[in-house]
Amino acid sequence: MSLSQISEILTMAVLGMVLKKFGWRTTMTFGILGHAARFAVYAFLPQATALIVLIQALHGVCYAFFFATVYIFVDAYFPKDVRTSAQGLFNVMILGAGALVAYSICPSLFEAMTKDGHTNFRALFLIPCGIALGAAVVLAVAFHPPKLDAAQPAAPPAH
Repeated sequence: MSLSQISEILTMAVLGMVLKKFGWRTTMTFGILGHAARFAVYAFLPQATALIVLIQALHGVCYAFFFATVYIFVDAYFPKDVRTSAQGLFNVMILGAGALVAYSICPSLFEAMTKDGHTNFRALFLIPCGIALGAAVVLAVAFHPPKLDAAQPAAPPAH
């Protein structure tokens, strides 16, 4: 966890530069792909202890490049009177509804992946890996945010 937290701090330090260089969609897509990479390592290289430890550093990329970027995007482009509601909705979806769905589905998934006392962790970790890959594709194809002007900080569009 310490490696993940240090990575998060370092990634947050460069997030502004990354956003200016790559924009909203690419930055958020990289964040989601970080999750896919983590789950792929868990699935395919579970015995590579050093790699498992190192892959925790992607936590910072995942957090900053997706979650923090979403919060920044909402602050930059949503009208002032709905920003708090938009942030709250995002939090409910991720921390509320997302967690509820996970708590409901994961025990059944774990049971389905366990036969004769042996859990097929590869198959289990490939499920969130596939979901993350699918989410990255949907984001890359369907999300068309306004372009960031490299010379100016993000500002809400004129109404």
